[in-house]
Amino acid sequence: TSGLYVGASGIGVGTSTPEYDIDVVGHSGVIRASGLRGNIHTNADAATVHFDLGASTTHHVILGGDRTLAIDNVAIGDKFVIRLQQDDTGSRTVTWFSHIKWAGGSAPTLTTTANKADLLGFLAASGDGSNIWYDGLVVGQNI
Repeated sequence: TSGLYVGASGIGVGTSTPEYDIDVVGHSGVIRASGLRGNIHTNADAATVHFDLGASTTHHVILGGDRTLAIDNVAIGDKFVIRLQQDDTGSRTVTWFSHIKWAGGSAPTLTTTANKADLLGFLAASGDGSNIWYDGLVVGQNI
């Protein structure tokens, strides 16, 4: 079966009996889904690590060197988290993507201990499509 179905238990894609109800909020166009679960997307380590929000809003990478971070497929209002983990060597640094307003006024110092991680949260708060401004905050460090 394929396609979009509307049934007594909600709206389903590829099924007439969806597992979770989907509700589209009329005044804002926001889609809410009860029981919605996101996956943790493990990103490949590279000189520039691209976090694709089209794939997931939760990302993880093990840093194998000093890296540059980039965000792809972002829209104003998107919320996402990035888990940056040090490799067996540790002491890896990152160059952040542009236009981040950090809580407290400056970018956090990453945990440098081998195999430890930091969890950072972001909101794509404003912009014009080509220049998006992000609110950035530390969710947890030395995890």
